[in-house]
Amino acid sequence: MMQYHIQLPAGMAEQFSDVLTVELSQETVTIADIRTRLNELYPEITSQLPGSFFTHHNKLASPDELVLPSDEIALHQSAPGMKTVVSKCGLYAITYDPIDADEVTSKVHDPSHGASLTFNGTTREFTQGQRTVLLEYEAYVPMAMNTMKQIGDEIADCWPSTRTAITHRLGTVRIGETSVVIAVSAAHRDACYEASRHAIERLKQIVPIWKKEVWEDGSEWKGHQLGGWNPHNTP
Repeated sequence: MMQYHIQLPAGMAEQFSDVLTVELSQETVTIADIRTRLNELYPEITSQLPGSFFTHHNKLASPDELVLPSDEIALHQSAPGMKTVVSKCGLYAITYDPIDADEVTSKVHDPSHGASLTFNGTTREFTQGQRTVLLEYEAYVPMAMNTMKQIGDEIADCWPSTRTAITHRLGTVRIGETSVVIAVSAAHRDACYEASRHAIERLKQIVPIWKKEVWEDGSEWKGHQLGGWNPHNTP
C-alpha cells in the first residue's frame, strides 16, 4: 500500500485537517482514484467535493492524470456549496441542475435580430459500439466561466452584433439528458449557423471541463482537446 497526501483548502482544513492521507494498492494511481478513495474514507466531506478541483505540483490536474506518492496534490473549492454559477453579464452559467433550454435561449432575444439558433448537447446511448450508461462532468469552474465568455467575445468579433449564451452542466448526466446548451442570435441566419458551430468546437477545445463516459463494462475520462491548464494563468 502506498500513501498519498492531499492538501486541503482553508475552509475544509478548519473542519478536518490541513492534509488528508489515503492509501492505494494499485501500481498506477490517477486523480480520479484519489477522489474516489477520499469519498470512501471521508464520506463527511463528499457533499463538499462537487465544484472542487485538484492541482498536481501547483498545476490544474485532469481526472486521468497519473500521480506518485511523493507528488504535491491539493484539493481546492472553486465554488463552495455551488449549485449554479452565473457570469456577471448573465450569459454564461455552470450548474448541477437540469438545463432549461428555453431559459438559455431567452438570454439572446433581441428585437433587432431576425434569427436565433439553440444547440442542445445530450448524452447518447451508443458511441462506437459501446453502450453508455451515463456521463459525469467535472470542471475548474472559474476558468470554465472565463473561457466560455472568451468564446462569446470571439463570436462577437467575428460576427458583429451577434449575441451568445452558454450553459454547461456538471455532475451526472444520464441518457437523453442535456449537458450543454448554446444559444446564438443574429440579424441573419447564416451568422447564427456559423457562430453556433464555432461555439461548440471552441468549447470542446479550450473550456476545462472533463467528461467521464461510464459504460456497462468500464469507464474512461475524456477532456478538452488542448490540455495543460494552469489555474494561476486565468485569462
